[in-house]
Amino acid sequence: MMTWRAGPSGFAVALMAATLLCPLAASAQDMPDFSSLALADDLDFLRANTPVGNPSTLLYRGEGFVLVVDPGLEHTAELLAEAVAGELGERTLYVVTTHAHRDHMDAVPALPRPLVQIATGHQFDGLPAQQGMTRLAVHGEVTLGDGAVRIGSFPDMAAHTGGDLWIHFPESGVLAVGDHFFLDRYPIIDVIGGGDPAGYFANIDWMVATFPADTRVVPGHSTFGPDAPRVATLDDLANWAGELRNSVSVIRQMAEQGLSEAEIVETGLGPNFSHLNERPRFVSEERWIGFVLANPPSRQPPKP
Repeated sequence: MMTWRAGPSGFAVALMAATLLCPLAASAQDMPDFSSLALADDLDFLRANTPVGNPSTLLYRGEGFVLVVDPGLEHTAELLAEAVAGELGERTLYVVTTHAHRDHMDAVPALPRPLVQIATGHQFDGLPAQQGMTRLAVHGEVTLGDGAVRIGSFPDMAAHTGGDLWIHFPESGVLAVGDHFFLDRYPIIDVIGGGDPAGYFANIDWMVATFPADTRVVPGHSTFGPDAPRVATLDDLANWAGELRNSVSVIRQMAEQGLSEAEIVETGLGPNFSHLNERPRFVSEERWIGFVLANPPSRQPPKP
């Protein structure tokens, strides 16, 4: 693992779905940087280490092109731009954002031009056009490098947001899923931005059933420093979704017994879910309880 460090930054980034966020632990470094994990000779996983979060970025060097997946925060934009410029040469630069949350896309304007920006139409609806950027909206699936990279929209558009993408690298067996996976944490599901809990669970089920069993999964948010960045497996993703479903069942059962939200929070969900509430975190158990009670899914997700 290697670490790239950026200079001091005065930027303040407000993450989308801010009503769900809890302050991060003080372990985040004052000097934003990336921790890098090589997933293949041509593919690096860059975990941002910043005071406001740890979004995942992928840097892929293809035949005739470079691809950046989720460029991330303004805090690390300059550093990422330097890394991309060093790899680019005469190659074409593609940038794909899994979803329209600022912690995954605010660094896009800092990247070298020209570039081709790949997103869902839902994402582009909220993005102003910028000079030197060509847009490619994904409806279904597109490929780069004769199939070296597959980029697709999820079957359920209303899930984490109202339109997310997955990115698959078949040769290296790596799948980037954006915020359809918060490693060992309660998730953010942005219902204001078009998300839906049932679609979120359904898309996870689809990924587990669709991609090869040995696929390595890059979460939208992995470990926090000083721990090394970590990727997961499809089994990890399925087990995490099962834990979330079980927590939803516990919350609903307590509500059906007549407990108020405050009483459920005071009682807690028990030791089976305590690891999802450990700091640093984005969503506390208290806020997850409130979210579940306030946002019943539009259709009942399958039981674990």
